[in-house]
Amino acid sequence: MTADMYHCYFREYQNDPDLLLPGQTYVSYAYSKETADRYIRRQKALKRIALAIMYEEEIVGEILLKNIEEHRCATMGITLKNREYKDRGIGTAAEKLAVRYAFCELDIPTLYADTVRTNTRSQHVLEKARFVFVREDADFRYYRIDRDPFP
Repeated sequence: MTADMYHCYFREYQNDPDLLLPGQTYVSYAYSKETADRYIRRQKALKRIALAIMYEEEIVGEILLKNIEEHRCATMGITLKNREYKDRGIGTAAEKLAVRYAFCELDIPTLYADTVRTNTRSQHVLEKARFVFVREDADFRYYRIDRDPFP
């Protein structure tokens, strides 16, 4: 995901109320170049790999590979820019491609993911992408997928 791609993405981004933790208040997102640039710099500083999710030539989301330990593991996160692109199979297809990319191109044999406990949509997507539920705490459910055995 390039800086220009991020700016296109964030111009139509909307915060997702499904991602709120108990006690958090929904705040709508308003695009600003400065906020987007700060986000981009943070991803680079943390050495995260940002992948664009494309749908019909449009950037509709991002997948981040973070907490990368080369040839060992990483954590995957996904965000779609707004509700228009949810429940259409886009997230599931993107996650499956990102898993294959991490396993085959980056030689990362284990991926982790987490989701807010109340975000059943995200949990369903992770399970369709073959992630396995590991545990949960008061706020999150945690998942894992291993390259072996992976078809």
